[in-house]
Amino acid sequence: MTSLSSRFFRRLLFISSVFLLTNNAYATNQNTNDIATRIAPVGKVCIVGQQCDSATKAQHVAVNTVAVNTEKESAYSGRAPEKIYNTYCIACHSTGAAGAPRIGNTKEWKPHIAKGMDTLLKDAIKGIGAMPPRGICTNCSDEELQHTIQYMVDKSQ
Repeated sequence: MTSLSSRFFRRLLFISSVFLLTNNAYATNQNTNDIATRIAPVGKVCIVGQQCDSATKAQHVAVNTVAVNTEKESAYSGRAPEKIYNTYCIACHSTGAAGAPRIGNTKEWKPHIAKGMDTLLKDAIKGIGAMPPRGICTNCSDEELQHTIQYMVDKSQ
């Protein structure tokens, strides 16, 4: 029985070797330009104000050019402040838990608003009183925090 299984595995090894060799021969016979075209990038990023080179066009590859503005844009691209508030801030800022100023309560927000946005943002980032750093939104960017604070301030004036 062992000689039968031994012959079977030798034949399997032989067939596998033949298959791999023929596949490798096929791959080496392919036109290198065809391969380069298939694996070429589908796009190119160019910085506004800098000229994009046309090296990819010389290879006869279609190139989609995307312009990227390096200047800071005024458009906010983060998550919606209302959604961040409703996910992370609402528990304390709707109930006043641990002394948090309640959204919509002008009297409670007035002394905080008087400190200015820079101080409000700094306190939110570092945490203040019972509020933990970033108000438990550990994945919020500084910009998202600023817009969320502005959302609460706007609702509380």
